Amino acid sequence: MMENLDVVVIGAGLAGLTAARDIVRSGLSCVILEARDRVGGKTWSQELPDGKGTVDLGAAWINDVNQTRVYGLAKQYNAEFIEQNTTGNCAIQDGSGKISSFPYGELPQFDAATVQDVARIRDMCEADCQLLDVFDPNDKDLDSISFEEYLKSRGATATALSTGTVWTRAMLGQEPNHVSALYFLNYCKSGGGLLQMRSDRKGGGQHLRVRQGMQLFSKGLSGDLPEGTIRLSSPVTAINNNTGAGAVEVHTKDHTIHARKVVTTLPTPALKNISFSPDLPSGKRSWIEATTYGYYTKAMMVFKSPFWVEKGFCGLTQSFIGPSSVIRDTSSPADNKHILTCFMSGIPGRAWSALSDSEREQSLLKQIGQLFGAEDIVDKEFIQLVTYEWINDEYSGWGCPCTALPPGVFSKLGGGSLRVPWLDLHFAGTETAGEWKGYMEGAVRSGERAAAEVIKALQG
Repeated sequence: MMENLDVVVIGAGLAGLTAARDIVRSGLSCVILEARDRVGGKTWSQELPDGKGTVDLGAAWINDVNQTRVYGLAKQYNAEFIEQNTTGNCAIQDGSGKISSFPYGELPQFDAATVQDVARIRDMCEADCQLLDVFDPNDKDLDSISFEEYLKSRGATATALSTGTVWTRAMLGQEPNHVSALYFLNYCKSGGGLLQMRSDRKGGGQHLRVRQGMQLFSKGLSGDLPEGTIRLSSPVTAINNNTGAGAVEVHTKDHTIHARKVVTTLPTPALKNISFSPDLPSGKRSWIEATTYGYYTKAMMVFKSPFWVEKGFCGLTQSFIGPSSVIRDTSSPADNKHILTCFMSGIPGRAWSALSDSEREQSLLKQIGQLFGAEDIVDKEFIQLVTYEWINDEYSGWGCPCTALPPGVFSKLGGGSLRVPWLDLHFAGTETAGEWKGYMEGAVRSGERAAAEVIKALQG
């Protein structure tokens, strides 16, 4: 028996759940087909084995200033907020392995000339990204070079170049020579700028965490949908007869639905898992083939006490050599939970991923001990390592948090072309967002936009 519906949404992450919420509210019939056995997509919260709180294996931060959609969900579902700790010193490990500390909000205490150059490069990137139109990235010169070439062409010192490398690794898991300068600056612009995206303070990309975990939002949205709207363990295998006539066939392994409209929220690499008939237009195919993930995994090191705080540190570190490029304190004091989240990314992260479990733990304990001057206690304080390898996750497209483009593609395709509907197929997901691309806010906004497109088309 063929099932007939107004809309099929593919993916029960924040984009898909938001789209379905708005579509159902409009009175249209809708189902979500989700490949996983859970909702949430790249938001995935798990309780620690000892019951002391929750960790986020995926997305983990929001703010209450310019991320209005996701903050609204947090308030709606009674989130308990944890403000990111920025009181105390940060630690930095330079290319030689030397470690120094500096107050949060200031630049590392390099020599005067190096500090000046790092500030110059930072301010240059900020100014250049602010000049961009997120959806009209027509600067072919910036797109013709990698972010590394962009920095070098503007006279960045070795330390400034290493600082830029920490940015691309921590934000996208990518090396700066793999990412188009235009794409990276455009990505920054979508989050209000490099400085805002990197900030842990009010209005920044890493300001607030949620004690219950970020999957709270997806679970809340799914609970508000009519029973039967979400179908788990239902990966879409094919989308056929998308001719624009309002009768698209959406196939799973054992079921077919006729829909007037389809909204896909899958990351572009995951679209390779679906057969399209007729095939996607060349521009869409170019997006799918060109976008890549870097290596990006969070390794959460659980400790008995916040020894770094007792030593005067806020928990934020950066390293030019790794294994972890950036570390942040993700503790929950109310749960007596003390965690340092290590961002394993780029080349050093990939090398770390090849180690045995015990070697992974020991390499991070060694680095943490050095960064915080705690070599004598770090082993005794350590409880466990919690991590998840998104690079092995088929349904995220084998990576996280967001894809990137190499030089020479973005300016040809156009920044908004990924999200332009094709016949009766509409495109959402954080990659397609104009604001906070790669973040939960971008996912929610993209779901709202795609729903509005579908509702307007079907209801006029």
